[in-house]
Amino acid sequence: MLGVSVYLKDLDVSYLEQAAKIGAKYVFTSLHIPEEDFSDIDVKLPLLLETCRNNDLLLVPDVSPVTFEKLQIPAGDMEALKALGVKAVRLDYGFDDIHQLVTLQKDFILFLNASVVSLTFLQQAEAAGLDLNEIQMAHNFYPKTDTGLSASAFEADNRKLVERGLKIMAFVPGDALKRFPLYQGLPTLEKHRGVHPFVAAVELIKDFGVTDILIGDSLARFATLEMIQRYLQERVLTLPVALYGGYQDFYGQELAVRRDIPEKVVRLATPRIPKIAIEKTLQRKKGMITMENELGGRYSGEINLCREDLPFSAATNCIGFVHPEFVDLLQWVDRDTKIRFEPIDFV
Repeated sequence: MLGVSVYLKDLDVSYLEQAAKIGAKYVFTSLHIPEEDFSDIDVKLPLLLETCRNNDLLLVPDVSPVTFEKLQIPAGDMEALKALGVKAVRLDYGFDDIHQLVTLQKDFILFLNASVVSLTFLQQAEAAGLDLNEIQMAHNFYPKTDTGLSASAFEADNRKLVERGLKIMAFVPGDALKRFPLYQGLPTLEKHRGVHPFVAAVELIKDFGVTDILIGDSLARFATLEMIQRYLQERVLTLPVALYGGYQDFYGQELAVRRDIPEKVVRLATPRIPKIAIEKTLQRKKGMITMENELGGRYSGEINLCREDLPFSAATNCIGFVHPEFVDLLQWVDRDTKIRFEPIDFV
């Protein structure tokens, strides 16, 4: 499922309402980071909780022992947190007592820190009575450049969680407003810092078994949320592209791919058209959208997308290009993927 993040300093109710309309189900926030402005929390937290209730969004606050001081409630008083209307918590540092987790699960939906919790700890917690089928594993995000997780470590940790059948949540950066005070993006993986959120999300889903994608930063573009939601729900891969004049009717269509997946191109399962005229035959660069012309014989009219640079072919016309930010998405196209072309200004 899709989620967004919100912070009291940047609280934007209209953003949450629109995100919910797009399909978001989670709202992450932090109730302990030192950079946050908690001076008017008595006003903003109730507003945030009410907005989430009214829009069927589950608020998932990150909590630690510092949270109680910030909220001006007694230390460790989870009942007081529940009384505020909080239904779910992501437990950061300071919650490593297994029996406390079992108790907390009676009152809260628990999100555990997937970046630090070991499988051994989970097995011990399960033996003590924790229902692992009702928890979610939520990774950290990393505000400072060069501090995000490595792909290899992330893959190794996630493999164990996937094998156990656990849901996994991870963060991608936003593309509208990065979060204060560093404004360097909030990804889980360091390699995703500066990468478009949709590209990062597809990689997390396809290569790392992530089930739930959250925008870590304060704001993402609505078009980006729509792209992620469409992929999560329907495996539709939205590609911002430039199509030449005669082919712009393909914008907005959902196009199936062939069941047999070649290594070097993506072959669309659109009807072939005989005797396509020879025009704009170029070197086939990665990300080029092509159509076979009449020199291709029975393949005339077949549309391909180049996964890599390929040699010139007199039988192949260029009909457009994938936006450079999104070319890497082509590596994750499989037989269950549907392709949707959108004009480049969509993003």
